[in-house]
Amino acid sequence: MQDLKENIVLYDWLSFTSKTHSVDDIITALGLDGCSFEQTKGAHGYRDRKFFSSISIHYNGRPDMGIWCEMSGQGCRAFESLSAVGWDNLFKWITDNYLKITRLDVAFDDHIGLLDIDTICNDCINGCYVCRSEFWEVVKSSKGSSIYHGSPQSLIRFRIYDKARERNCEAGIHWVRVEMQLRNERAIAFTKLFENPLINIGDAFAGVLLNYLRYIEPEESDTNKWRWSMTDYWFELVANISPIKIYTAPGMEYNIDNLDSFVFGQAGNAIATELELIGVDNFLQRLKERDTKPNPKYIQLINQYKGSYKND
Repeated sequence: MQDLKENIVLYDWLSFTSKTHSVDDIITALGLDGCSFEQTKGAHGYRDRKFFSSISIHYNGRPDMGIWCEMSGQGCRAFESLSAVGWDNLFKWITDNYLKITRLDVAFDDHIGLLDIDTICNDCINGCYVCRSEFWEVVKSSKGSSIYHGSPQSLIRFRIYDKARERNCEAGIHWVRVEMQLRNERAIAFTKLFENPLINIGDAFAGVLLNYLRYIEPEESDTNKWRWSMTDYWFELVANISPIKIYTAPGMEYNIDNLDSFVFGQAGNAIATELELIGVDNFLQRLKERDTKPNPKYIQLINQYKGSYKND
């Protein structure tokens, strides 16, 4: 699980398409050959999909659609935990093969109180910012407040929101997310920044942020808002982002509670029926003889549990 005391930068969504690779090629490129992808129904015009731990590979669409790989936030955490290649090698494979990144989300999580969401909402409404997009929006709901810069169709879009409120965290938890959504050539350009070994993800995020969006203090003597000074909170934000290297989760968000919920909930009736029909001994023997690959997330859970038991 994520540490709610340390500021981090992380990849929180990736989707890309290929018209020249097979499903197996994509799985290999992800470094997930040992994972048990399940066959299921596709989406958005694709008839079929291979699915594993919030990572989807859609295929069998129209001939011009190729294959679409999509990793949600949890899928990114699974990739970090289980991939044999890692982010740098995956991005290099994507760019070397001239593939299209349809969406790349990079997020900065403030856990130490740099940003006050209500202050940013008010400054946005009052025009105390400069941005390369004219589109802005402030949304307030039961899930908290969100500020958007850039339209949903933009190649680059920022969202600033109260993640603690969205996640229903306990009182006193500070978690404000600044999320950058990149598409197409902007996404590819971002990944190419890391061809320079001196640039880390914090540098890249801060650089794009400064170039695209700044919250500023009004200066009546200067009509050019781009020359106005940054607010203290925006300056502190950029200063805190720059030194951060890529965040890697210490494991997927999968635990014994999730396992129990699946085994005794979704699969409970089927297991109970098998036990009644063939008995406990035969059931256990058939489990040992099954020819399905072991799922890495279950292996990881066993290792984590054994490690915790030894420590106790």
